[in-house]
Amino acid sequence: MEINGRSFTLAPRGIVWVISAETFSVPDDTTGLATLRTTWTHDGLLALNVGIVDPGWNGQLAAAIVNFSQDSFVIDKGEAFLRVVFHGHHASGSPRITKDGERYKREIINKSLKFSTTFLQMDKLVSEVSDKVFGLPKWAQYIAIYGFLLALLAIIAPLSLSVYSDYYTGPERIEILQGQIDDLKDEKQTSEEVDALKKRITDLEDAMRHASQMRDEPSVVPQWIETSRPREAR
Repeated sequence: MEINGRSFTLAPRGIVWVISAETFSVPDDTTGLATLRTTWTHDGLLALNVGIVDPGWNGQLAAAIVNFSQDSFVIDKGEAFLRVVFHGHHASGSPRITKDGERYKREIINKSLKFSTTFLQMDKLVSEVSDKVFGLPKWAQYIAIYGFLLALLAIIAPLSLSVYSDYYTGPERIEILQGQIDDLKDEKQTSEEVDALKKRITDLEDAMRHASQMRDEPSVVPQWIETSRPREAR
């Protein structure tokens, strides 16, 4: 689509083709090197296709400009956008290629139509990826959900079993150990063995208190956090 008017506002992540007002007539013993203006590149703009101007070229120059910045950029008609450096060399024998203004403009318009309308538009790209991910068959989605639940159960089950064992079987184990201490006292065994059993009782009581605290604490449920959507390119 050709843009009319004295200026054009290039939105963030937008792309536009610009054509030079000048016509370049390059002899076959000269090659040109075209680059985007430094002030434009500092503002976050990039030219996709500038570069070599071939020997024998006779016509205008065009470039596809992409705005990689976060701000809109105003392009005024008649504003310089390229710098061209010419290098002399031996005659190359290159054929003369001439493009008149109208023909060259039509070619550039046709090239611009080949670019995707969603180029660099993050919301469109995210939507396309989401459709592919969540567009899986139902059975595949169920398998993924069941797999996640099984993995979660594999983590929780051993912890729950340990808490249950410490809390509900602890008193019986303490009673058995206490009986062993009494037997050792009756048999006048060494004090080291008695002290070792007492330490086991103390450790078991600590484990029971820890298990009781874990049982009484409320569980923590993860919450989904909605992120802000990226700004849509206009």
